[in-house]
Amino acid sequence: MDQSKLNARLQKDNPEFISEVEKLDVMALEKRLSDLAKDAEEVEDAKDADEALEQARAQAIELAAPYRDAKKAIRMKMRYVINLIKDKGGV
Repeated sequence: MDQSKLNARLQKDNPEFISEVEKLDVMALEKRLSDLAKDAEEVEDAKDADEALEQARAQAIELAAPYRDAKKAIRMKMRYVINLIKDKGGV
């Protein structure tokens, strides 16, 4: 995301953040960045510990398996037909 889009989105979604951090000096900005990195890590840890989310992922993988298998079989057939066309002098 380029800087202008980032600025516009933050201004729309989180204007208080923009006004808060624009007032900070470099040292305070570095501390704020460190705090944000810690926050992101805590969110990721919570996501990893979410059993319901893990169960939903496992269920989604299981439910999608027949579709994945069908798509894989179709792609293999398509590659075979493409190779056969080439072998028979087609483009």
